Amino acid sequence: MITFTNVKTGEKVSRANTKEEEFIYEGKPLLIETDMDGVITYANRRFVEVSGYAKEELIGSPHCVHMHPNMPQSIFKDACQKTSEGKTWSGYICNVSKEGIGYWTELTIQPKRDESGELCGFMATRRAPDASELEKVMAEYAEIKASGNVNATSQYCGEVFMGRGACHF
Repeated sequence: MITFTNVKTGEKVSRANTKEEEFIYEGKPLLIETDMDGVITYANRRFVEVSGYAKEELIGSPHCVHMHPNMPQSIFKDACQKTSEGKTWSGYICNVSKEGIGYWTELTIQPKRDESGELCGFMATRRAPDASELEKVMAEYAEIKASGNVNATSQYCGEVFMGRGACHF
């Protein structure tokens, strides 16, 4: 069992240890928003359903509550670096549900900006991945993970230019 603290309620939020089970997400977009510290401030109904957490458990919990431990850390490092610079990042990700079951999606993380243009958080949208590429992605990620290179990048993810006004609130 892995436990996180919900900063909003102070309660512990737990996730089962990761199981060998995985599936490819095929539904409509899953959406969460976080503040600058990576604390979840919003989760849509589909994300709540797929993640297995109650909305009250998610809101106030760190976004890492659903990060799959078998993913190469360099992929998350690249995503965090690009988005903290105010850039949009997209790539293939395996997340893990409350029950410990992995699920593959294509993730796009966009920075959110306030009225004055300051970075104020992030919006992460997960969609059904391109099934024709997913096997190649999994193989590349396995190689990256096995290499132990914490700075390795993937040809299947990185910065995306969304236009000057993208995700401006």
